[in-house]
Amino acid sequence: MGKGGVTRPKPLFRILLSLVGGWMFLALLWAPLFAVESADDPDTVGIGTDGRSTKKILKLLKTIEKDTTILCGKERYRLEEIENLLRKSSSDPSASIEKIERLVTETANLYVHDRRYGCLDPSRVFPERIGLDRVERKDTSPKENLLLRRLEQALKFYETIDANGGWTPVKTVHESLRYGESDPAVPLLRARLAVTGDYPGIPDTNATYDETLVEAVRTFQKRHALKADGILGPKTLAALDIPVSEKIERIRLNIERLRWLTDGSDDFIAVNIPDFSLTLYRKEEAVLRMRVVVGRRERATPMLSDTLTYAVLNPVWRAPRTIVEEDILPKLHAGAFDDLRRAGIYATRIGETDRTVDLRLVDWSLYADDDIPYIFFQKPGPKNYLGVVKFMFPNDFDVYIHDTPHDELFSRTLRTNSSGCIRVEKPIELFHALFNPDGDNEWRYKTILETLMTKKERVVGLETPIPVYILYMTTRVDEEGRVHFYEDIYGYDRIMTDYLNEYEQSE
Repeated sequence: MGKGGVTRPKPLFRILLSLVGGWMFLALLWAPLFAVESADDPDTVGIGTDGRSTKKILKLLKTIEKDTTILCGKERYRLEEIENLLRKSSSDPSASIEKIERLVTETANLYVHDRRYGCLDPSRVFPERIGLDRVERKDTSPKENLLLRRLEQALKFYETIDANGGWTPVKTVHESLRYGESDPAVPLLRARLAVTGDYPGIPDTNATYDETLVEAVRTFQKRHALKADGILGPKTLAALDIPVSEKIERIRLNIERLRWLTDGSDDFIAVNIPDFSLTLYRKEEAVLRMRVVVGRRERATPMLSDTLTYAVLNPVWRAPRTIVEEDILPKLHAGAFDDLRRAGIYATRIGETDRTVDLRLVDWSLYADDDIPYIFFQKPGPKNYLGVVKFMFPNDFDVYIHDTPHDELFSRTLRTNSSGCIRVEKPIELFHALFNPDGDNEWRYKTILETLMTKKERVVGLETPIPVYILYMTTRVDEEGRVHFYEDIYGYDRIMTDYLNEYEQSE
């Protein structure tokens, strides 16, 4: 582990070969045997008989230097030191070639690592908020995830805007603008929206807030998780005036987080916490998308990279420790037994699970948070907190994806209402898409409904387990190539920025 939680992996021969090619590595190994050409231009200083190896090394160094997707400072790659050694090698190859070989190997390996896994240690940035189980999959699938590739393209798009001067803040005379109204800032608004592709036409000097501009504002509002009413109000103006530099930094933060959590799988489930959404991908195509409810801030849904292996129809809800300690036990201490009864919560003593106990007959004052010898649960049914199905990817956080009896929550804009698990809007559709993707096995909709009607719990294994990513993407690119930005509901962008600043100051 490097200083400040920045990862510093050990040299790996295989990764070096994958980046710079076997011929280059052999050239480095054989360099002391070759005659070294001398020249004033570093590009012509050669390790070998023709200088090609040095040119390739310098090309690698330039690639690293220009790679803005890397969140950490480039000092970690020791680029200047390598360039200086390459220059010195022209006059005294024996004095520097061994060090060049070592440094280039370490730098190439570190760069590949950072491109694949990120440069920060996620467990240091977000202790107890992230869980990773993706190393084995990543080793067998070296390509970048679809979501990551899209975000890297978005970064290039906004960097191009920045290089061309960014955009000018829009300052209106009126507090808000509606269709048909006029304002001196309307031409500037058209130009601002044209820069990011929201306005489809050629900006003109017309000061009327016309229909085309209203639609452009709606497009912008949708991309920024704002109410898409086409009214140019304070929130929309504030979003319009965010500098392009802030957009770029937000995209870079999200690229780093995606590198922590994703691999190159073609089939996967992606839950995006700030977007309150779940999307199922098959062959890198979105085949099912739905709204979700995630954890409230004090019980935040963790970021996870795991594998969904089975589901449970008509699940019994067993209260996790957090809910027992923070919700159930306080009610028991207060004598609120009727509240628990109305919620359909039962208790059984550990080791005596064949019978339930009468909550009123237990002296709950004898038990503290960490020593209660009871299990609390709900039977399958309409009150069950898990609804009719839960999707399992066993993890240390004891969170999973499940149905809910409270469908009214999906109509809310801010859906932070759970205790950490992910509640899904279309649980039956998700089960069908996962367990009968080709429509030719036993799990047709009729079979699913018949099983649910039994009211008996049934565990169903997934024949081909699928990666599941619980992501925190405050910016993402949709299937049409539109770049979306979301509220930083847990404050993770700020936490990452503060952490990175502290690390850079400590260097």
